[in-house]
Amino acid sequence: MDAFVRSRLEASGTPGAALAVIEDGRVVHQRGFGEDSRGRAVTPDTPFLWGSVSKPITGLAVMQLVEAGRVDLDAPVRTYLPWFRLADPDVSGGIKVRHLLTNTSGIPASASGEIGDRYDNAPSALANAVRDLAQIAPVAEPGESYAYSSAGYAVLGALVEEVSGRPFGTYLHERILGPLGMEHAVVTERDFERERVAPGHRFVFGTPVQFDAPYDTSGVPFSHVGGSVRDLTRFTLAELGGGQLDGRRVLSANGIADTQRGHVDSSVDRFGLGWSVSTLKGTAERMVWKSGALPGHEAMVIMLPDSGRAVILLQNAFDLLRAEEFHEAAFGAARMLSGVDPGTTPDNPLATILPWAMAGLAAVLLLCLAAPALRCLPGWRAAAHARSRRRIVLTAITSVTIPLILAVLLWWLPSTMGGTVAMVLLWIPDVGWGVVAAVVLALLLAVERTALAALDLRRQGSGGSSDAAERQVRLPR
Repeated sequence: MDAFVRSRLEASGTPGAALAVIEDGRVVHQRGFGEDSRGRAVTPDTPFLWGSVSKPITGLAVMQLVEAGRVDLDAPVRTYLPWFRLADPDVSGGIKVRHLLTNTSGIPASASGEIGDRYDNAPSALANAVRDLAQIAPVAEPGESYAYSSAGYAVLGALVEEVSGRPFGTYLHERILGPLGMEHAVVTERDFERERVAPGHRFVFGTPVQFDAPYDTSGVPFSHVGGSVRDLTRFTLAELGGGQLDGRRVLSANGIADTQRGHVDSSVDRFGLGWSVSTLKGTAERMVWKSGALPGHEAMVIMLPDSGRAVILLQNAFDLLRAEEFHEAAFGAARMLSGVDPGTTPDNPLATILPWAMAGLAAVLLLCLAAPALRCLPGWRAAAHARSRRRIVLTAITSVTIPLILAVLLWWLPSTMGGTVAMVLLWIPDVGWGVVAAVVLALLLAVERTALAALDLRRQGSGGSSDAAERQVRLPR
């Protein structure tokens, strides 16, 4: 398994990772691979950020309040957050706590782009992010359909804060992380600084590049929990142990079973209360799992609850265009744990083609922008002078319209995938830089061609007037 994981890290270009394996409800293997971005060897104690693996932890926190009788899964969210709003007040009032946990609230996946990756560490950061959902239009009635939503888990985090009367990170430390002995877990900016979490890596034209981002308190319920593989292993052991670890219980066995049960159909499997639920490929084993990613970090927890086994893999790099390749490192290890072939991971050619395609498009636009320098040549000036006004106008319309359409399409394209250009810049920087460069150059090209057309018309008008005057002077002769 170590050799397989190492081969996947080499194939993806990931600088460092940490692996843990659980069998029969106990840890049988933990080790680190490679280095962090500060040149230190990765060990089982090296801290990472866990991305959306934060969601099952938030789900557990909500279920604790449910079992304490302080929250009802089928009560409207406004029972606990009276100020919670979407752009449609009627839909907002119908969203229940259960809808948020199962991603069936009607909040669109794109809302995550509106409130995520803020890097806001103010005391009210989480509540402020949730308040900004008031401008988001729902895409469906509550309970009608599944749409993966980090924004919904932000609302759950604010709900926990409101009901418990504690900041979300403080609640996690007191009720989950402390009892489970997750001593180096990261859920606050102070934790992040104390543990000295090393920057992760994004990819620029296939090369891992350090990305030193600040902590984001506003994103803790859905993306910014972190810690070492030892910490995440203890959380996984509690999940496999029916909510109990080393005699400390954080949730009832029935409550844990409910979180790990598939409640709704999702895009690829079924979704529980924070966990994805399906069958491990190549086997008949029930799999409860969660992947998580941030710009620079990737995490996977794969549990096989019926046999008490699990694989946890943390990586200090991530490429959104190669997400499947990163996930397959853990899935393959889990298949090995189950005694079957780990399988192969096909490369995504788009990960190579798209950055270079955008760079090529920007280069072409730059050449087009520089082309008018040829007008300085005598032959070009004569040809331009000979064109009719009609031809100048038609050429200008074409040469201005095409780059404008291109700029609009490039700026709009990320929205078709639920994102924005800002998100592309954050998650896929080489593609994002290419998009921004191409949009700016296309707009400059449209301005330039408009100015050149106006200049040509002016020059032709001046030339035509001079010719007519000359003919009038010569007529008496």
